[in-house]
Amino acid sequence: MLKAIRSISEKTGGFTNPRLILIGGYALRAFIRFSRFTRDCDFIVKKGNGWNLDMLKGGLPEGYSIEEEKKHGNFGFMRWVKFIQHGKARVKTSIDFMEGEIRGRVAGEIILIDEAMVENSRLTSITIADESIELVVPSYIDYFIMKVVSCRASDIRDIASLIHEKGVPSRLTERIRQILPHSKIFREKIERRIIPEIRKVTFLDSWRGIFATTSYSEEDKEKVIERLEKILQSN
Repeated sequence: MLKAIRSISEKTGGFTNPRLILIGGYALRAFIRFSRFTRDCDFIVKKGNGWNLDMLKGGLPEGYSIEEEKKHGNFGFMRWVKFIQHGKARVKTSIDFMEGEIRGRVAGEIILIDEAMVENSRLTSITIADESIELVVPSYIDYFIMKVVSCRASDIRDIASLIHEKGVPSRLTERIRQILPHSKIFREKIERRIIPEIRKVTFLDSWRGIFATTSYSEEDKEKVIERLEKILQSN
């Protein structure tokens, strides 16, 4: 993955042409002190006059192929894949690009990639395979909203760590209205999915396990729940 990211960096002028913003599990490393395993990489890009995806697919890293590509209205998606032999296992790695919007698996899970998201993104150094590489990551508030809307099991553990280490971002309600066409989904995810999952007796062990640490405590877990409940009160 490090080789592929370096290749993309070279072909986009250090992620500036077009401006590619790293999201997902790798971007988490820019916000908290721990990192977790991930073999997939995700980038977003603002919608261009044409399609930035068309320009990107001309620079496939060695060994990668396009598994999926679609464009509809203001939304475009492309996935590059590469199979790696690891012992007897054939492991699939992927790099996803989303243009214009970030879309989830369920109707209504849509986040607009607006000009403010691009302007407020920043260049930072992230460690991949024990080496540092400069990448562009979103602002904390935008990344937090992405995690809540995505809301997979790994995202919920990420959210707990983000709240524990960085707190709840300010001006959250305003930003939700700007980039979520179906803003009620944010509240629904916290109320119906995230808080119930964190309340489970098994959550603390899974939270510690995914980050390979024992530093998180039951008290930390309860404080995270309190902060999530405060979000519900203000949204």
